[in-house]
Amino acid sequence: MTGNGSTPVTLKQSHWAARRGPTVLLIVTALVLLPATAAPQSSARRPFSQDANGPERAGQAVELTRLVRDRFPRPAIDASVPPTIKYQLANAYDTAIRVLRKEPPCRTLFQQLGADGEDVLARSQYSDAGDNGYCQQGIKAFTNVGSTQIKLCRSFGELQTSSAALLLLHEALHSSGLREGPGYPNALTAREINVVVSQGCNLQ
Repeated sequence: MTGNGSTPVTLKQSHWAARRGPTVLLIVTALVLLPATAAPQSSARRPFSQDANGPERAGQAVELTRLVRDRFPRPAIDASVPPTIKYQLANAYDTAIRVLRKEPPCRTLFQQLGADGEDVLARSQYSDAGDNGYCQQGIKAFTNVGSTQIKLCRSFGELQTSSAALLLLHEALHSSGLREGPGYPNALTAREINVVVSQGCNLQ
C-alpha cells in the first residue's frame, strides 16, 4: 500500500531500475520523490472552515456557552401587532430584562409578590389592543391582574425605549398579582406604580 513506508516496494523498484539503466533510474527516482515533495504543499493547505484568526482557543467553547445562556429571550408577540410596535416592544423587552438582571431592587418588586420578573416576562403574550376604549383614554398597555395576556395600544410605539420598558414591567407586576387603584381599595395608582418601578429599576 502507498503511504505506509513499506521498504520492500522501494527496494524492488530500485533493483528493477538498476537493470534498466540510468535513464530508468532517474524516472523511478523522480516518481518516488514526487509524493514526498508534494506532501508539504498539501499539508500546508488549511481547511476552508478554519478560523481566519487562528486555531480555536481553549476557552472559546466556554465563552460561546455563556453567550447562549445569557442571551436575551424574545417576547412572545401575536401576529396582530403592527411592525412599528413589534420593533419598540423588542427594544423595551431587552431593556426590561437588562434592568432586572442589573438592579436588585427591581427584582425585589416581583419577589415581594412571590414571582420572578424574568419568568413573568417570558410567559407574557403581547397582542394588539385595536380600538379598545382604554386606548382612547390615553392608556398605552393594559392587562387583568394575574393574566399574562398584555394588550398594547398603538400609542405604545410612540414611547421612548426606557418608558416602554417601564410599562412592560408595570404590566408584568399586574401579571404577578399587583392590584391597582382606584379599582382596588388601598392599592397604588397607576402613576404611583410607575414611580416605584422607575426608582427600583433605575428607569427614567
